[in-house]
Amino acid sequence: MEGSAMRNLRLFQSLCGQGALKNVFLTTTQWSNVDPADAEFRETRLQNQDFWGGLIGKGATLQRFHGTKESGLELIRKMMSNTRRPLGIQNQIVKEKKTLRETDAGIYINEELIAQEKMFEEKLESLKKEFRGAIDSMSDEMKALTNKLDKVVAGMKFLEELHEKEVKAREAREREEEERRRDRGVIAVATQDISYTVHTAGVFTSYKTSGRLILDVNNHQEFMLDAFEITINYQPSPLSGPRGYKTTNREVFAGIGDTSYIVLDGVHYRWRPGNPIRIGSQEFVIFGPG
Repeated sequence: MEGSAMRNLRLFQSLCGQGALKNVFLTTTQWSNVDPADAEFRETRLQNQDFWGGLIGKGATLQRFHGTKESGLELIRKMMSNTRRPLGIQNQIVKEKKTLRETDAGIYINEELIAQEKMFEEKLESLKKEFRGAIDSMSDEMKALTNKLDKVVAGMKFLEELHEKEVKAREAREREEEERRRDRGVIAVATQDISYTVHTAGVFTSYKTSGRLILDVNNHQEFMLDAFEITINYQPSPLSGPRGYKTTNREVFAGIGDTSYIVLDGVHYRWRPGNPIRIGSQEFVIFGPG
């Protein structure tokens, strides 16, 4: 279990996440090629907290594979009986909508790259100081270290660019989703909030009240959301004739050819003729896009 193996183990753990470790099988092989006592000793050491012990403590299973079909089938049967669990990185990218760099695995890789960058820089500086008078003889090693350092820096730059790209893509998706939500949405205004004076025909009137953006009129819970300020624009049709003063929803919106609409974020929501929708003890007038 050298440095690279330990790094791979840590990366594997961060990819799986805590919830999926119960489905991890840590399998040892080559039992027939090693002295049994030596094999037992090695297996015991693997269970040390510095190696596999941390994974086993969180639910991973230690299992031997004896190189036979029966032993392999036994492993498969035990794995098939497990309940499927999403990996930690899947939850973080899909559910939590994190970019790759924001996930536990991405953070670990970035930390490793930073650590390697620091190590190579320190070693390079040490070589420069130690062999200042004989740099030519060390040029090959220095070039190799410089190349490795360049690769690490390039890897970090790639992660940064990927992160920025994913953030922009996520923001674009969110904007598109918000636009789709608005296209599907309607504005509901409680009839109790509609009370204003309408003057003679041909006079344009607008007034402020409150409304709610409803994405699903069949979901009554949305009608209970906090209301926000809106402006209803009302223009009587010449066909309506003089109306005098109106104070109720049914009187205000019952005129033939009258136009009532709301403008929200550049979208026009027009009054939908018909009886108000009753939700609980309240009635709501609906304005839809168009």
